[in-house]
Amino acid sequence: EAEFAAEANGYTATKHQREVGTGYFDAVSMAITGGQSSTTAMHESTEHAQFRPAAE
Repeated sequence: EAEFAAEANGYTATKHQREVGTGYFDAVSMAITGGQSSTTAMHESTEHAQFRPAAE
């Protein structure tokens, strides 16, 4: 809770996966493995609901 409250002061670690492009690297991994990657970070994670699909 303190982390989310600190966002008003510029704290961004709560958005870390989005900032570093985790979704992008997951998509690359899935493309290379034909959708069979077992090492993606976002799938079924607690953060998954916080992200929107990339714009096409």
